[in-house]
Amino acid sequence: MDRVTTDFTKRSKIFPKLISPLRRIMSSADEDKANQVVLVTGASGYVGLHCVQQLLAAGYRVRGTVRNKDNPRKVSPLLRLPHANERLELIEANLLNEEDWPRAVAGCTFILHVASPWPIVADESTIKTAVDGTLHVLRAASMEPSVKKVVLTSSCSAVNDGHSNDSRVFDETCWTDLDSPNVDNYAKSKTMAEKAAWDFWSTLDPSNRFALTVLNPTFIIGPVLSDCENGSATIVGRMMDFRTYLASPKISLGVVDVRDVARAHIEALTRPETDGERILISARSIWFKDMMKWLGKEFRKMGYLITRVEAATWVLKLYASLKIDPHVAAVMHRIGPELRFDTTKSRQLLGMTYTDLRTSLIEMMHSMIQHGMVKKTAGYEKWMAKQQKKIALAASKQSQ
Repeated sequence: MDRVTTDFTKRSKIFPKLISPLRRIMSSADEDKANQVVLVTGASGYVGLHCVQQLLAAGYRVRGTVRNKDNPRKVSPLLRLPHANERLELIEANLLNEEDWPRAVAGCTFILHVASPWPIVADESTIKTAVDGTLHVLRAASMEPSVKKVVLTSSCSAVNDGHSNDSRVFDETCWTDLDSPNVDNYAKSKTMAEKAAWDFWSTLDPSNRFALTVLNPTFIIGPVLSDCENGSATIVGRMMDFRTYLASPKISLGVVDVRDVARAHIEALTRPETDGERILISARSIWFKDMMKWLGKEFRKMGYLITRVEAATWVLKLYASLKIDPHVAAVMHRIGPELRFDTTKSRQLLGMTYTDLRTSLIEMMHSMIQHGMVKKTAGYEKWMAKQQKKIALAASKQSQ
């Protein structure tokens, strides 16, 4: 037997000894996940659905809260997820009903508190729902011995709103200025809910309390998994027709893919270095005109009437003053310099890398059209028919 064969024979005897413990470790990790229940509040929402999808794919047992289990439009997308039959439980819970939450958190190891109202034009009830709902969940968690960690979904709206110097780089040390007249009710709701969470958590016994991590995502885009409206889909959907978006406003937003936001939540569950931290989640900042440009290049040829015009600020102010469209008035205070965020923490503590935003936006719009949230044009139908022919042809070639 030559030396090469001998060396290979020796290695082949060693490999099983190395691989076997590794398999046991992996198997043990999978078993741990299968025995851990993760509660996802607002499971049927835009971000919640993606969190549930990724948790199930990772092997966790998931308990999701919905307001009405008899609403097929909300529930069916959850039940269609892979592994939902084996590892997904749905229960009814309302953020404003404190008595719902002890039962919801019972036996859970982790909680993703994602649920929070996001109307484009928010009134003061939005603040009450966000703050009271957060405290109801956290109080229940504090009385449930099985809960090890809570990950709270906050927002960049709790970080960068109401500041006179919008050109600075915002990080996790920054808080929205609640005294500013430019802070809308949605930003107030996210800021006050997050502050209430930290204040409540600080009153608990440090030696016997759950860990808390807060994530602050920027404007979220990416594929929708249901046809239920959400703030992001409402804004992006309006871009597809110049009759609802005559011109793009000179507004810059931090933007992130919904799948990255969900992944950040799941990474935070098992990374102790994130305990007690608030973390901005953002790919980068982009202008509205860039989003319009990306959508136009992809969809204008299919018959969608996407504006090429960027509105002058004085025109927007005049239009907003007429109060024809409350959505315009709601974003006027965001007109200004490019918003910039320091996302070093997300990369260091969560290992985040971010999805290309042009890809995210295009995939989001295709998914919205497929779900009926944006009307299919005749041009889109023709494009779809061509894509299906290409897929069928490729499948035919592979089978030969």
